[in-house]
Amino acid sequence: MLPESAGKDLLSLLLDKYEESVFFKDGTRPTRRIKIRLYDAGRSDYRPYNIENPETRGAINRAVLALAEQGLVYFRWMKGEEHHLIAQVSLNTDTGDTIAAAYSFLRRKPKDALAAEISREITELLVKIQSPWMRRFLEDCQETLALNRAPTGKVPADGMERKNLFKALLFVDEQAERAEVLERVFSIRCFGDSKIFENSVKKRLLDIIRRYSGCDDDSADEELLAFAGIVRYPECFEFRGPLAIRFDPGAGLDFSPLRYGASLSSLDLKRGRLELPADLVRFLSIENKANYISYIRQNPVGAELVVYHGGQFSPSRGGFFRALAAAMPATCLWYHWGDIDYGGFSMLARLRREIKEDVRPYRMDAGELVKYAALTLPVTAAYTDKLRTLAGARELSDCYSCINYLIENRMRLEQEAMLDDETVPP
Repeated sequence: MLPESAGKDLLSLLLDKYEESVFFKDGTRPTRRIKIRLYDAGRSDYRPYNIENPETRGAINRAVLALAEQGLVYFRWMKGEEHHLIAQVSLNTDTGDTIAAAYSFLRRKPKDALAAEISREITELLVKIQSPWMRRFLEDCQETLALNRAPTGKVPADGMERKNLFKALLFVDEQAERAEVLERVFSIRCFGDSKIFENSVKKRLLDIIRRYSGCDDDSADEELLAFAGIVRYPECFEFRGPLAIRFDPGAGLDFSPLRYGASLSSLDLKRGRLELPADLVRFLSIENKANYISYIRQNPVGAELVVYHGGQFSPSRGGFFRALAAAMPATCLWYHWGDIDYGGFSMLARLRREIKEDVRPYRMDAGELVKYAALTLPVTAAYTDKLRTLAGARELSDCYSCINYLIENRMRLEQEAMLDDETVPP
């Protein structure tokens, strides 16, 4: 009896080669054979074809003959070994119908058809998605699908995996302005199963966030998920200065006496309202934890609120920043101190874009790069390409000279380099 699996294996290999060919990518009919060697000049592209095993060899020969009888392939016997050893098998590409018949035999969808299907799904999703970083990812995927006429690793080819990924993106987008959600709860709410996210979606989502969100390349997975509002535990916000929180009816807490800082749970933030004094002069957000701790130790408590910013802020931390911005007196100036690199400037741009447009950079200029030149880090050409995208960002027009200095000198400077030389903003 014909071993069906051998025929399907061979035909599948031939279609793989066809879809990797320039003919498939250009959408033209092949002008040369798409072939594999079974046993030609002592070599084989198909390991199961064991010429020393008559039973296996004969079964595969019969499978090839059956495919040829259906007009799906051509084959050639090895010279002098007719009806014994097959030298080559090639896909019948005489017409579009013969190629379509091969796909139909395998119940396989052509890559270009699958790419078109995925592109339609992305178009439908784009109508619903608002988050800029998600839109950049989806639009990039569509461009790659159109260019390659085939699925790529950016989006799963498997329908169920793709459905789950798109479902996760939509869920994250819809909760972008809400508080965080615990990781396991996210999986249950999104998929109705506590394990689907961890097992089949998490890695892909992390890759997308890392590439398209503006987060630092070396951000930890936990930071990337928090950016998307997915956390292991409710967030806590760290700060030092004259901040108070009030709860109805009349209860509250004043944090100003705490010399070395305090923290506030996101859950308590939702219960109350923040208050800042009318004589508050400065508000300083600091990206790096070590710099935040060092700064509040070296500088006395005064008419200044200092906040630990962390990496790209999560929806919950964004709510904290918006509450602070709303409570700030009109004369108070907001400064942000971040790394002098892609991540630091993208955070500044996001604060200006989403929280308060007049946030000022603190110690994020070319003068600091010159001063700490010995402590700067080299960057790759790919990294400078990312910096160039910031050099044209409307929100960073006052930072172009520093960003261009980074590009020209292919460098970056982390905040930690300045730990021993901290001064109060003007």
